[in-house]
Amino acid sequence: MNDGKTRERTQELPMVEMQQEEFKALQNQISALTQQLSIAQAIAIKEKSRSEELSNLVNRMQADFDNYRKRVNETNKRLKEDGMCVVLEKLIPQLDVLMQAIKTITDEKVAEGVKMIYRQLNDLLTLFGVEEIHAIGEQFDPNLHNAVMNVKTNDPKKVNMVVEVFNKGYKLGDRVLRHSVVKVAN
Repeated sequence: MNDGKTRERTQELPMVEMQQEEFKALQNQISALTQQLSIAQAIAIKEKSRSEELSNLVNRMQADFDNYRKRVNETNKRLKEDGMCVVLEKLIPQLDVLMQAIKTITDEKVAEGVKMIYRQLNDLLTLFGVEEIHAIGEQFDPNLHNAVMNVKTNDPKKVNMVVEVFNKGYKLGDRVLRHSVVKVAN
């Protein structure tokens, strides 16, 4: 009987050695896989960092482009307004010419035609947003008025007040196209 157990043990020994070898092989595979996993995790962290860097770069570029677009739009708007102002500044003296013509023309039909042209030109300026600068009875404002004469006044309420307009002034929004040429009380 002893012999049977020894034989059984002898047969079990190669199996145990085989299982130990398989166990070592599995341990080596696990070790290799763990090493590969560590490398993959390091690569993933590096790629995530790179991805965030690229994402930040894209966001900065988008913001830069938006700022560029806004600047270009503002520049275009300003250039359009500047060009419009140049044209309007050239048209305004024509109103003065037409007004002088209306005052000097004696033929009523011709005067009526010139008045119609004056009104149309005035309406055109209004359509573009041009406003007349009100001056008579207003306080003198060097930003809006150009004083070419002074007149003495005894009324303290009228000091520094516009008493006569020689040429009407016009503005487009906050931009003065032509200052009112005025006489000021002092």
